[in-house]
Amino acid sequence: MAYLTLYRKYRPDKWENVIGQPFIVRTLINQIERSEVAHAYLFTGTRGTGKTSSAKIFARAINCLHPVNGSPCGECEVCRALQSESNLDIIELDAASNNGVEEIRDITAKVQYPPTTGKYKVYIIDEVHMLSASAFNALLKTLEEPPAHAVFILATTEVHKLPQTILSRCMRFDFRLVAKEELTRHLQRILTNEGVRFETGALDLVAAQGEGSVRDTLSLLDMCLAYSPECLTEKAVYDVLGTSDFDTLSEIVAATLSGDIPKVLSETENVYNRGKGFQVLNKELSAFIRELLAVKNIPAYKGGFSEDEYLKVKAIADANDNYKISRVMGILATGEGELRYSTRPRITFEALIVKAASLYTDESAEALKSRVDELERKLRSGNFLSAPAAPKPAPTDSEIQKRLTDFAGTDTQSEVIEANLFSDVPFPEADERAEALMGQLITEMRKERRMLLYSALEAQSSYHIEGDEFIINATDPASRNMLTEEHNLKVLNEAAFRLSGLKFKVTGGFAGGKTKHTAEDRVKLYELMGDKLRDKK
Repeated sequence: MAYLTLYRKYRPDKWENVIGQPFIVRTLINQIERSEVAHAYLFTGTRGTGKTSSAKIFARAINCLHPVNGSPCGECEVCRALQSESNLDIIELDAASNNGVEEIRDITAKVQYPPTTGKYKVYIIDEVHMLSASAFNALLKTLEEPPAHAVFILATTEVHKLPQTILSRCMRFDFRLVAKEELTRHLQRILTNEGVRFETGALDLVAAQGEGSVRDTLSLLDMCLAYSPECLTEKAVYDVLGTSDFDTLSEIVAATLSGDIPKVLSETENVYNRGKGFQVLNKELSAFIRELLAVKNIPAYKGGFSEDEYLKVKAIADANDNYKISRVMGILATGEGELRYSTRPRITFEALIVKAASLYTDESAEALKSRVDELERKLRSGNFLSAPAAPKPAPTDSEIQKRLTDFAGTDTQSEVIEANLFSDVPFPEADERAEALMGQLITEMRKERRMLLYSALEAQSSYHIEGDEFIINATDPASRNMLTEEHNLKVLNEAAFRLSGLKFKVTGGFAGGKTKHTAEDRVKLYELMGDKLRDKK
């Protein structure tokens, strides 16, 4: 006997075997039991969710002499007659290959003839959206006023392509994607019936890859069983479907959210060396981040993670805000189309993942808030603000005015040019007082919405207090030029004096307002602050 694929072997023939559509099944059973059958139905939804199977069950059930719980009994003479493919009372038409007006005219001409064995003559038109405009027009009148013995069931995956005149004449049922948990239970029943041993984790992986389609899930299961027929293991599923394990996905996601681009590219290289597809990896990462977002925001939600996996996912979720997580998910999700048609998927994927890891490329208010929140979290975690040294008394208005007057009269360039970039003298490390003042300056720039100065200060890691001066060693040309620009230096000096009574000073090389930037400087400046290279006053 020829081998029968699982999705054909286990195609439902009773309502109790249809999974994932309880509301549709209940409604159709009620109509059958009450003999309240409509003249036209529209079954729409994603492929493999049970549209055509439900249409066939419904067609046999409304003709069955003794239906059992709304399903055909399979034993009466009508059921036996309708099981034959040559019966004349259930007519199936594939509109994908029979979409012309002539095929529809043939139906409208024969619909007047009564059924031969049952009570109803049922026309099932699959992929009905493929019909031509003239074919739809030929169907309209019959669909609106069919003979009492005729029932039309239209099935489609693309309901938006149907004319409104057709939609308004049908009772519509939207078939939903089946939940992963229900697909897993369905696979367990099938493998138990087939006498095949399995690991539950392997079935979870197959169900996840099926993406809510029963037919797709069973096709994937068939493929995995062909590779590992005796016992279906997680390793076998990983090998066959090219999916990535939890550790790989969690490492890439954690590195992306933390902006660790070298780590992201390193993990991507490992995936590439294992021969995995980047389109599959992109979909897996999107699904993983969706679960991460759910863990962060839904109390007690654990998804399909084990206890150890959940703790790791929870730690990643707690370390990042909703904006950052959703932004990464959005970039990867919108990149699926690019990957599908890309001739160089690795380059396309790496461009997407690096963009996702680079939060500074987004200039929206939400992105700015996310960066500031991240900075404040780092400051708190490092105890920078927990026990700062006692600040000096706040300067009086007259002291501030005198300091500003003195500052306005200084030679800005000579004030800031004190250290050579290549000096061997080590720069002093920041103490708690210096860390606290840097945090206050960053917060102050944020409050005043001086975002370029905020970004330039955030990029600094070398600074200290010496005497009555707060000194930043800005060795990066881009940030140094931004901090020492005359207007910006005046703003920073005012803020530092107001907060601590200290002068603000920048070292690290010549950086006057008339300095000629090199190409490297301009690139670094753009990477740091985007295309807005000067704060508005």
